[in-house]
Order: sequence, then C-alpha cells, then structure tokens
Amino acid sequence: MRRPSLRLPAWAAGVFAAALLARLGFLLAVDQPLLYTHPYNYFTNGLAIAQHAHPWDYVLRHEDWRMQYGDWTVAPLYYLFAAASFALLGPHLFPVQLLQCLLGGLTAVGVAALGREVAGRHGTWAGFVYAFYWPAIESCTQTLTENLHTPLLTLGVALLARSASRGRLPALVMGGLLIGLSALARSVSSAFLGLAFLWRWRTKGLRAALMLAASGAVMILPWTARNVFFVGDLVPIESFAYENLWFANALVSREKFVRQEQAVYSQPTPAARRAAAAHFAWRGIRRDPAGFVQKVRTNFWHFLRPEGLHGLLALERSQEAWRTSAALFLDDGIFLLMLPLLGAALFAGTPSPARSLLLLWLGYYLFFVIVVFHVEVRYRSAFVPFALALATGGSAALARRERTAALGAFVGLVLAANAARPYVAPALRAVRAASALGPAHAAITRGDLAAAEQALAAAAERDPRSSRPWLALGRQLWAAGRLRETAIAYDRAAFLATPANWTARLALPRLLAETGRAREAAEALAVADALSWDNDPWLALEVAWRELPPPRTDRVMLGDGDYGAVRGFYHPRGGNPRLLRHRLEWNRYDRAGEEAQPPGKHRWTRARAWLRLLPTQTARAYDVTLVMGSPFPSTLPLPVVRVSVDGSEAARFTLGRELLPYTVRATPRPGEPIEVRLDSPTWCRIGEPADQGVRVDRMSVAPAR
Repeated sequence: MRRPSLRLPAWAAGVFAAALLARLGFLLAVDQPLLYTHPYNYFTNGLAIAQHAHPWDYVLRHEDWRMQYGDWTVAPLYYLFAAASFALLGPHLFPVQLLQCLLGGLTAVGVAALGREVAGRHGTWAGFVYAFYWPAIESCTQTLTENLHTPLLTLGVALLARSASRGRLPALVMGGLLIGLSALARSVSSAFLGLAFLWRWRTKGLRAALMLAASGAVMILPWTARNVFFVGDLVPIESFAYENLWFANALVSREKFVRQEQAVYSQPTPAARRAAAAHFAWRGIRRDPAGFVQKVRTNFWHFLRPEGLHGLLALERSQEAWRTSAALFLDDGIFLLMLPLLGAALFAGTPSPARSLLLLWLGYYLFFVIVVFHVEVRYRSAFVPFALALATGGSAALARRERTAALGAFVGLVLAANAARPYVAPALRAVRAASALGPAHAAITRGDLAAAEQALAAAAERDPRSSRPWLALGRQLWAAGRLRETAIAYDRAAFLATPANWTARLALPRLLAETGRAREAAEALAVADALSWDNDPWLALEVAWRELPPPRTDRVMLGDGDYGAVRGFYHPRGGNPRLLRHRLEWNRYDRAGEEAQPPGKHRWTRARAWLRLLPTQTARAYDVTLVMGSPFPSTLPLPVVRVSVDGSEAARFTLGRELLPYTVRATPRPGEPIEVRLDSPTWCRIGEPADQGVRVDRMSVAPAR
C-alpha cells in the first residue's frame, strides 16, 4: 500500500512562499509599531496573562483579561495566543508578528486550496492574489483577532471542502475542529457550524454531519463549561456580540443612547445587561423599521467602499505615496476587480460541494455583518479569502462563455462601479486643481507672489473643500524661504483638513514659532501633541519627518516642538499638564509610572530612532551630545545603545538608570544636516507602548574643539 506523501505540493509551496515573503518584507522594511489603541487591548491583556503569577487560574476564574468597554467579554483565543507567544518567546511584539506572517502564508494556501476545489488547478491563482492583498499584509503587524480567526476559518473550510470531494474523514474532523477553534477567536464563526452540519448532511449523509458538528463542539463546549462552572455566567463564548447588536440597532439619538447606556450598565448581572442590550436592539428595529433599512443599505455600501480611494480623496489621509499606491492597486484593485468575477460565480459555475459551502459562508457572513450588526472595513478579512476562491470559478465560467456568467459579471461590474462612483467627482476636482496650481511653482521661483496667489485662487476655486492646493503651495513657499506666506498657506490647510489629514497641524508649531508668533505657536504645539496622543505618535512623527525640513538649531528638546526633528519615537511626555489625562487613560495598569518619571519633557525610542538638525554655526566637525538613559518604567537597567551619525560607524554606550550626556563626533558636508541614528534593545511592560527602547531628553551640537 502506498503511503501518502508528506511533501508540500509545488503549488502550495509557491503560494506560501509568496505570501510569507510579502508579509516579512512589509514587517522588516516598514517596521511599524502597533497603530492606534485597539491592538493594545489584545497586546496588554496578553502580556498580563503571561506575566501573572498564576496564569491558569487567572484565565479560568477571572474575566478582566478579556473585557472591552468595561462590561463585555470578548472571544478568548487571541488573548491566549498572544500570551503563549510572550511566555514562550519573550515579552516582545516581533515574535507575535512573525507568527502572524506564517499564519498569513497558511491562509493564502487555504485560499488556493479552495480555489482549486472550485476551478481546478487554475484556482491556485486565488492564493497568489491573496498573498499580495494589501489589508492582509498590513494586518500581520498588528495584534488583531483577524490574524488568528482568518487562518483558522480558511483552513477549516478548505478541509471541509476537500473532505466532501475526496471523502476524507480526517479532513472532515480537522475542518470541524479548526472552525470551532476559529469561533473562539471571533464568535461569528460559531453559528456557521450549524449550517455546515446541514450542508454536510445534504451532501454526504447524517453520520458525517454529526461528526462535523461534534468536532466543532469539542472546541467550543469546554470554554462554555468554563464560563458556567468557573465564572458563573451562562454564555457560550462571549457577551460582546450583545453590545454590537445593541449599538448597531438602537437607532436612536445620542442623548437617548446615553440614557440606554445608563439603563444597561446599571443592571446587576451580566445576564441582565445582555437582556437589556437585546431589548433596546429589538425595540429600535421595531420602532424604526425605516431606520433599520437605511442602516442595512449604509452597511452594504460601506462594506464595498474602496478604501484606497476613500483615504486619498475623501479623507486626504496623511501617508506616504507608496502606501497610497499599495492601497489603490492591492486593496481597491483586487477587491473591485473581484466583484465581477464573484458575480459570474454566483450566476454560473459548475455545481460542487465546495462551491455550495463557499456560497453558504458568504451569505451567512454578509447577513450578520450587514443586516444584524454593523460594518467596519476590516471585517472584509473573513470575506475576501472565500470570495477570491469563488471568483476563480467565475473566471472559469466566463472562459467557457456561459451566458449566465456574463450576466453575473455585469451585475458585479455595476456594483463595483457604484462603489467607486462617489470618488469620480473628487478625483476630477483634484486633477483640475493640480493643473491650475501648476504655474505657481514658476511664479514662486521668480519671486512673483501675486501670480502665485492668482494660481492658488484658481486651484482653490476648483477644489474648494480640499487642503491639497494649500499644502502644495505651502511646500513650494517653504522651499523658497517665504515663511510668513508659508504659515498662511498651512493655516488655511489646517482649517480645511479632515481629521485624518495631520500635515498642516504638525507643521504649524514650527512655522508659527519661526515667524515670531510665539503665543499661536504654543497653542498649535498643544494641538499637535494632543493629535499625537489621540491618534498615534509614530505616524505623527513620520508625517512631520516627511513634511518638514530639518530644524535650523543647535538643540532639539524631545517632546517639546520636535516635529520634523525626530522619528521612530513614542509619545511626547512630561511637563505638559494638557497631556496628563491622556497619559492616565493610556496607563491604566500602572498609574504610578507617571509620577515615577524624572521631570522634564522627553520621548522613548523604538528599536530604531532618528534625530536631525541643521547647526546654526559653520564648522568642519561637531560634537553631538545626547542626554539619555533607561529609568523607570524600563525593565532594562543597563541597555547597550549604538549611536551612528550620518551613516558612520556606530559608537556603543551602556546606559544606566540615570539620565546622562553621551557625545559622538559628526563631520557633515557644508550646509548639510546632522542625522543621528539610535539602535537600542527594547522592553515591554503592562500599560506601556510595545517595544520601547531608551529615554532621550535632548540632543545638542557644538563645534568640535
């Protein structure tokens, strides 16, 4: 009897390698930290489990490690996944990210396997397309449940499809186990087991269906038993679904919703809170059916929204041009082009158990996120893998020139066109404004500000709600040394900017200070610091580094108007009472940390950080002095930091708890800025940003003696 080969098929190896390399390339090249606050819920609570004196007892008998919004429990598996990584591989973010890259590669293999079940060997292309799907690549660097739920679900469904086509009992059992396990990552998968049971019963009989249901239940029921017997709460997986149901369907004004919140959170038990939330949800639907229909319509088009176009034209998001291009081509391009092929697959295609299983999941999932709950664009993580696999069947049907396939493709094309339609007019306005602004550069070069203002007026008239023309002119004015006019342009850009466009607000503190408007500069700096805290400090510094030239100064004070002078750092801390509230909200586990910080404004580095300035004095060489250390809350008493200047060989310094000056020599070219790079070991502590390095208070330069 021939033994089954354990060697990975060539198609699977190719898909896995492509997906893994794409994710590792992004992880290593971009090196972005956890962005915004949502991933920190999972990171911090996973770290709390790993560092608990009795982690098993903590997980079994307590709920605070998986709470959101104070009163709702969340599916547990991702917290446990993060905790296991921290316990086994160390309390650092990189091992988690690396594991998620590997899981992303396996997801692409699962997509390819599903595509092959639907469309034969040509279905492998679904896996290759998913390998370069931009949201899936970006997601691997963040601690989000999608990174665990999507691989488990995709591989589970792929195994079920394989078991149906080949009659493999182990694949059936393993598929049920993985889908059940995925429900512990995001509970939306749980009810799908019932539909999968019916699907299997119809295709292969009751015995196989019962085995599928039992294998899924084996993963979920132990957790349900834990909830009942150790916590005393009869809930299968989580209670957060009730909050989502209520939030999506209350359909009342903000004032009434606040009163509902008071009623829900005043309930004495979790079961009573769930009942109150469900009551308000059903009452909202019953009292306002038209509002419910409008919610469903809004959710539908939000789900189809092209995020690259939305970020570029509606939000005018402050981000790198390459990132915008990636979103346009590898997110919008893939998603919108997939819709006609998916439409062809829905209207035609060869009937098969795999096809019916994919249709079942897509219908089930869309019903829940669009009709029952609400939509966030990241929820497409559990839609795109299966839609891509099914779309390969649509492409095969189109290749066979089936009439119904052409009709389905037309329907999908109409949906894609309607999703993109809101961005046609903004795109035309942006192009017309850019063409009108063209003469401004030549006018500024020859010193004709009147002609430049005339070109700007024409551009602003063509795109009156956009900050782009003002920013474009402001950059040209800044390069020409016209600071007063630059400040006026950026001030107008800040007025027009959307909340996602931070460029002008981060540039104004320096511009206003350099034009002698000290009071306004201080106010603008408070706005910029609050923006950094409320959104993300790493992103804010990246925007400022791209937008602003190196400051002409002999000293940079970290956390004090240092935008454009530093990158690779975390929040501005110390000395600003406006930010104390933000600090206390961030560090809910160790509020004593704020008082324990030595006084003075400062920032903490990441593993890599940069500082730059343009000295005010001309010299052949400079002494560059950094005041830095590793005080509390750092867990590293004696970190070794490498300091290199303008790409030169790095000097090594062993820092201590005390903040001390460390000096290196710089020999920049005449008129060129001095750029310093710091490489330091990192540490993690509950309640602090992930993977911080060392504290830096200031950098100063002086002509070398």
